[in-house]
Amino acid sequence: MKLKYYISSLLFLCLNISSLRGITPQMKVSPDERGVSSLVFQGADNVRNYIDHGKYLGDLNLAYEVRGKSYAVSLADISPQILSATSDKIQIFWQLPSDVRLYQTFTIKGEEVDWEIEFFNRSHHPATVTDLWFSLPVGALDESIQAHQNLNRHFSLNGNASFFYWTPLTGQGDILLMTMRKGTSIEYATADGKYYLHSTHAVDRTDDTWRLPSTSKTVQPYGHYVTGFNFTLAGNHEEIQTKIYDKQGVVVKVAPGMVVTPEMEVCCALRSKLPVTGLTAEYPAEMQITSLGQKAGDTYLYKFRFSRLGENLITVRYGEDQVCFLDFFVTEPLETLIKKRARFIVGRQQHRDPSKWYNGLYSLWDMEKAELLSPDYLGDLREEFMVGGSDDPSNSKPVYVSEKNVIYPDREEIASLEYYEENFVWGKLQRTDREYPYPYGIYGSENWHQNRSGKYGGYEDGGSGKGRMWRTFDYTTHFAIYYNLYRIAEDNPEMVSYLDADGYLERAYRTAMAYFEVPYNILMGKQWTFHGWTDWAYKQGNFHERYLLDIIRALEQKGREKDAAKLRREWEKKVTYMVYEDPWPFGSEMFVDRTAFESSYYVAEYAKLNPIEPEEQFWYDKNLKKWYSYTSFDTAMIDRFMQNQLDGNLALRGLFEPGYANLGTAWSGQYVNLDYMTQMGGVALLDYAYRFSDRADRYINYGYNSLLASWALMNTGTKETGFGYWYKGERNDGAVGWAFSPYQNSRTYMNYIKVGRSPWRFDGEIDHGLTGGIHGSGVYLVDDPDFGLIGYGANVRTDKNGTVSITPLDGVRRQIRIMTPVRFSIELMQDGFRKDHPVTLKGAAEELSFFIENRSGKRHNTTIRTEGMPEGKYTVMTDHKMITTFHIEAGNTHHPYYIEVPVTDKHTQVKLLKTN
Repeated sequence: MKLKYYISSLLFLCLNISSLRGITPQMKVSPDERGVSSLVFQGADNVRNYIDHGKYLGDLNLAYEVRGKSYAVSLADISPQILSATSDKIQIFWQLPSDVRLYQTFTIKGEEVDWEIEFFNRSHHPATVTDLWFSLPVGALDESIQAHQNLNRHFSLNGNASFFYWTPLTGQGDILLMTMRKGTSIEYATADGKYYLHSTHAVDRTDDTWRLPSTSKTVQPYGHYVTGFNFTLAGNHEEIQTKIYDKQGVVVKVAPGMVVTPEMEVCCALRSKLPVTGLTAEYPAEMQITSLGQKAGDTYLYKFRFSRLGENLITVRYGEDQVCFLDFFVTEPLETLIKKRARFIVGRQQHRDPSKWYNGLYSLWDMEKAELLSPDYLGDLREEFMVGGSDDPSNSKPVYVSEKNVIYPDREEIASLEYYEENFVWGKLQRTDREYPYPYGIYGSENWHQNRSGKYGGYEDGGSGKGRMWRTFDYTTHFAIYYNLYRIAEDNPEMVSYLDADGYLERAYRTAMAYFEVPYNILMGKQWTFHGWTDWAYKQGNFHERYLLDIIRALEQKGREKDAAKLRREWEKKVTYMVYEDPWPFGSEMFVDRTAFESSYYVAEYAKLNPIEPEEQFWYDKNLKKWYSYTSFDTAMIDRFMQNQLDGNLALRGLFEPGYANLGTAWSGQYVNLDYMTQMGGVALLDYAYRFSDRADRYINYGYNSLLASWALMNTGTKETGFGYWYKGERNDGAVGWAFSPYQNSRTYMNYIKVGRSPWRFDGEIDHGLTGGIHGSGVYLVDDPDFGLIGYGANVRTDKNGTVSITPLDGVRRQIRIMTPVRFSIELMQDGFRKDHPVTLKGAAEELSFFIENRSGKRHNTTIRTEGMPEGKYTVMTDHKMITTFHIEAGNTHHPYYIEVPVTDKHTQVKLLKTN
């Protein structure tokens, strides 16, 4: 009991560390006396002025009506009067038309700052505020300082429970939190930074694409309408939630996420100081809301089940007339999406015309016009690289098709992929093994055809023309494709015809080596912003790098130990550099990016699990002209790197925002939501949760929210729903958007392409993310502190004898990670768990029973991989016959163990029985 008390006291101390630091807010009036231009919290970890340079808090615009006359007012156009400017209070007054006064008061209260807006109607007639918006000049990107010193804004537009927070891009240090004064509600926002408390005229209701209702406020004669906000610092994510709760907001947790399917049971916890009085479904006849009661008096538990595809809004009423929202997106079963997307790419997005230089290319699809783009036809786009096959937007298609066909092999899709490799890649986009210089080099540009022609230069022109093979991200994509084709050929040799398994493994290995060797031997010219030798393979996180470890293992399994060791050495150069040499190795091609946070996790995982031998002159840095030498390695730096990459990942990610377009997204608070790194970085969180975290429930929640989120971009449906929610028509059934805009009027990366509140019309890079979504798909059995025993990616039942039944709904049905009562996993390396028959678990792995679904349709052996099973002797049975036994020894419980079982029919039953 004493231990529990001490732990509780320590937790309280950690969560209230800001109070112990003696934080003192300071503020200053702007030079033009219109607002607050300086907001500083002295005593904080990193003392900074949170207000953007040259800006101020207090820039308001409003529209109101008195006696039938409308007034539109910008405070910037009216001279203010300073009523108070002391160290703890700034009050500014504006006289508005029709005898209306407006006051803004900024008050320091202890460690916090209140911003109060008061509308005083001194007229003899009612005044109705129809529109009221404010700007929020906090945390703008500042390229004059290092990227990681900038802030990332998180924004939950959610009625009375709206909030903002700004976290350093490191994810470490103080977090500025802005919450609503009681009765204050944000109901609309624009891409250019206008936040509306009332939006009667601002919202375009022509097509009614905005999800939240617009309101107005009538103020009686001599009446006051007071609204406002609170600013405070939080020390970590847990303290953000605590302070939202303390400020009478609503803390929301959902599992498995806010992008769900009709077959999933959705758990929801609402925590609030104010009583939750009711939940109302947007489509009450097409969803079930089941109240599970209250926990600890202030946490309200629910289960949801949806049947209507598309957006589904739940209105939450709490306190006295307070309202917030839960915004879900419901899509088809994940298995349907996975298969439908691959079928769409193969059926509608591949060019097959031998007369074209781009024969075999997979290119971009325009959902608005339901048409395929090409290097000869850009449609409304202007950038050739997007459609030419030499960059991420178009090369994401084949890597997705390859990943899907490892899981669900389809002869026609595999043939399409091999057609691409033979006709578009080998000897065209990618140089062959006999082309010198730079064998296996890959052209990363507008298109390989221009590069090979020499039109823009030769091999010695500083990375232009024939030498434009330095973009490392293209190599990772292609060695991933080759590795997947190797797996496809290993499992289904009769389905491939271009190369066999050994041929694809050779291509994967040589391309992986070229990834390190070719760019690093290209000296960039003055025409590029990056100068020197291209060292990105060693110094930046490149997506899909995790496949390097798979290739190394495959080489070892095939007896190619020397090749495996050679590739491993290059990878370990990167690991040592990122862990020991660079304090912030999470950059990318962009000033601020989130691309690194898939690869960075696997660097950290490798360093934790694979001791590297120290070596003098381990490798030479051609740019810095120095050797990296090691006589020993400090393992504490590995832990630091693991924490740094985790914090950086979470700093950008939507963690608490209860809307499908924000929860889990890789870069919350922007105009680019649900993009490719949403799922890829989410998978890294899931692997971290399973392997290392002592709060696995938390990180699985974060990671699975992300894993599901980007599927909302997919345009999919049934005949009854018009074959899609975003773009109707069968020609778009299976198409997908590049990213999501949460604003009613916004833009894409390409400023000239406008977009409403919807997925972008082009598919672009997103298939890289969906590939990560397939890779990370699995079931996570978790004992959640709010929901009890639940399954992410599965529906779970426990019978009276304690047997747990797990019905996989993750779309892949190959991997189950059990987090309780002991942490272990089981994975099928081929085939899948039967979807119409649950996996059952008795005790702490005393008995695990399941059916294997034969996906090849032939007799074969399937490999089962287990990890973490408790020590002891196990018997393996298939269809009631003993196949083999194995023994897990003490100290080896976390080493993987492989079991081969025969699959002889459509379904084969397997049991793992612990016999002692």
